[in-house]
Amino acid sequence: MKAISAKVTALIVIIVVIVAVAGGALYAVGRRHTTTTTSTTTSTSTTSVTATPSTTLTVATYAGAPAQPLLNAAATVFEEEHPGVKVKVVVFPYSQYISNELTELQSGQGQYDIVTYTTTTVGQLAPYLLPLNSSVINETDILPPDLNAAGLYRNPLTGNVTWVGVPIQTDGIVILYNKNLFNNATLQQEFYSEYHVQLNPETWGNWTTVLDVDQFFTSHNITKYGVLLYTDQNDLPGDTFLAVFGYYYVHNSTLNCGSPFGVTGFGTLFMGCVPSGWRFPPPSFNNSVGVQALETLKELVSYEPNPTQLQVTFDNSLDLLMSGQAVAIAGYLGQLPSIAGTPNASVIGVAPLPGNTIRIGLTYIGVSKYSAHKKLALEFLQLVESPQFQEEAFVQTYVFPSSRHAYQLILSNSSIPLYLRQWAQSALAAANTTAYVAPYFPAITSSVNSQVGEYLFNYITGSMSSPQQALQEAAAALAKAIEAYYSGYSATTSSS
Repeated sequence: MKAISAKVTALIVIIVVIVAVAGGALYAVGRRHTTTTTSTTTSTSTTSVTATPSTTLTVATYAGAPAQPLLNAAATVFEEEHPGVKVKVVVFPYSQYISNELTELQSGQGQYDIVTYTTTTVGQLAPYLLPLNSSVINETDILPPDLNAAGLYRNPLTGNVTWVGVPIQTDGIVILYNKNLFNNATLQQEFYSEYHVQLNPETWGNWTTVLDVDQFFTSHNITKYGVLLYTDQNDLPGDTFLAVFGYYYVHNSTLNCGSPFGVTGFGTLFMGCVPSGWRFPPPSFNNSVGVQALETLKELVSYEPNPTQLQVTFDNSLDLLMSGQAVAIAGYLGQLPSIAGTPNASVIGVAPLPGNTIRIGLTYIGVSKYSAHKKLALEFLQLVESPQFQEEAFVQTYVFPSSRHAYQLILSNSSIPLYLRQWAQSALAAANTTAYVAPYFPAITSSVNSQVGEYLFNYITGSMSSPQQALQEAAAALAKAIEAYYSGYSATTSSS
C-alpha cells in the first residue's frame, strides 16, 4: 500500500491478537512447505544452507500489520526448517523504519540481512539491495502489478531496471461495499430501470456509473453518503486522484504510450514513455484528460462529507460504511483485517475499481548487498513468497497473497469461510491485470506530495475554481522537484 503510516495503527491491535493464535497454524504450514513445495517455489540455484549454531539472520521491518506479524510467523517457520539458524525480526515505528534501514545500509556493515520497503519507498533502499532473478524466485507466480509497482527499480540516472524485492502481500484500493444493499433484488431492479446499467459493483465499467450509484442511494434516502473516496490532502494525489485518473490513463495510449503501468518509478501520474530531449517522463495529467478526471472527482466528492468539515481517510472510511452512512468506499484491502473474523465481515463485499483494476500499493522485502548470509536470506524470501505460506497467512492474518498459486489454493479450499474466498476472488480479479501505480522517484518527497495535494484539495473544495490551474500547478510542482534532483546530481558530478 502506499506508505501506510496512518493505516498501520488501525490494524495493529487486531493483528497482534490474531498472530498470537495463528503462530501454531503458520508453524504447521511451514512444516508442510518443506515436503510439498511445488515447482513454483523451488529454486534451481539456491540450495539449502547448512548453518552453524551461531548463525543469525536479521530482518528489519516496521511495527504493526501487515509486515510485523507476517514476518514473525515466517521467522518461526524458517527456524524450524533451518536448524541452527536464528531469525531476528527488528521493528521500528512506521515513521522511522526507512531512515533506520537506510542508515544501516549506507554504513555497509551488513547488520541487516533483509529489509522491508513499500511501493513509495523503494527508491531510497534499492541501490543497496541484491538483484534478484528467476532462478531464485519464480517471478511468473507474482501478480504483475505487484512486481511492476516496486519489485522492479529503475535507476533514475541510468534508466536501468533491476529486480530488487519480492512482495509479502498484495494490497491496494478497490471497492468495499455493503452487500445487503447491492444484493437487494428490489434495489437492483429500480436502479436498472433508472440508469440502464447493473447495480453490481463488479460490473462498473467507469466512474460515471459510480456517480449514478451515488445519486440513486442518496436521492432515495437509502444512505446519507454515496461511495466514499479519501479526501484528506496528503492522500489525494497518490490515492484518490490516482484511482480516478488512472481509468482515463490506461485507456489513453497517448498518455501511457502502450505501457499501462507507466515508466518504472514514475507510474500513472507520468507519461508511459520518455520523450526525446527529456530525462524523465513528463506529468500525464495536466491536460484535458486530467481535467475530465478532476471534474469527475469533484462530483464524486459532492456525495461525501464536506472535506472542509470531515475528511474521509483510511482510518474512518470503513466505520462510515459499517455504520450504514455510506453505501461503499474506495478503500484498501488492508482495511479488511479489522473486521475479518467478526459477525459483520460477511456483509462486506469486494470488487475491483471501475474498469476491473486496482490502485496498487503494498510491502516488499529485499536482501542487503552487504549481508554475510545472502543464500539464507534468499531462502527466507523464497519461503515468504511460497504459495503454501501465503495461503496460510491469509487464513490466519487476512493478508492477501501476491502469489497467483496461493489464490488457487484459497479458492479451492472449502474449509475457508465463503466470504474470505469471495474477498480473495475479487482481489485476484483486480490485481491480476493492470493497476494504477504511484511514483517512487526520490525527489517526490512527502512535502512535494503535500503541495500537490493542496492544489487538488483547493479545487474539490471550491477555493480554486479552475481545474486546469489546479492541475498545471500540481504538475509543475512535481516536474520542478524532479528537475532539481537532476540539476543537483549534475552539479555534484561536475564539481567532482
